[in-house]
Order: sequence, then structure tokens, then C-alpha cells
Amino acid sequence: MIVFNQLPNIGLEFMNIEHQQAADLFNKIETDFKRHDVDAVIAGILEIQQHCIEHFAHEEREMKTYEYPPYNVHKQAHDRVLMEIDMVVKQLQSHRTLSKISSYIEHGFPSWFSHHLATMDKVTAEFILSQQAVKSA
Repeated sequence: MIVFNQLPNIGLEFMNIEHQQAADLFNKIETDFKRHDVDAVIAGILEIQQHCIEHFAHEEREMKTYEYPPYNVHKQAHDRVLMEIDMVVKQLQSHRTLSKISSYIEHGFPSWFSHHLATMDKVTAEFILSQQAVKSA
């Protein structure tokens, strides 16, 4: 379970809103996983996958707008997690066995999510906010 209010608050409101949405989607997946509802887990993972695609695109547009120097490193992290999610979807759709993805549900995604917010997203938001302050001065 991702407890959103225990995660770092990112300085950019759009990030906080979209991260809360991702946490809510993941928590629904975890609930369905514990109920052994394969179809609901597949649907939930497809939903969070789409959410991540849209959220990452939003972050990446902002990084480009403000010429964020380590853009490529941040984008690679996004691309890697999208690839992982895609592999989880394919695994479930092929085998319909929840035990094959238990590590990802119980540890993989939640660990990545909290670490990514606390590191890459926090630094990115701080940079963008500093650039916004410069432009408005």
C-alpha cells in the first residue's frame, strides 16, 4: 500500500496531484491483487500504465520547457518503468498467474515510486521552480 501523505511533497502542484492519482490507482491494484482478481489487476495495471504515460509526458514537457540539464537521465528512468509495467502486463495476460508478479506489486513499484519522488522528481521540481522564479523576476 502506498500511503501518499508519507511521501515527500513535491513543489509543483501538478506533480503532487498526478502522483496522488498514481498512488490511488496502485492501491486499487494491490487490493485486487490480494483478492486474487486477475482481470481487475490486469485492468488496473493497464490504467496505471496509461496514467504513467500521460504523467511522464507532462513532466518531460516541463523539463524541456525549462531546459532541465539531466533531462535524459530522468526520461530514461521513466522509459525503464514503462518497460517494466509493459512486461508485467504481458506476463499477466499470457499466464494469468498473480504469483509471477507478486514481487513487483509488493515491492517493485512501491519502492521505485517512493524513491523516484524523493530523488528525481524532487530535484526536478526544485529546478523548475527556480527557473520559474527567475523568469518572473
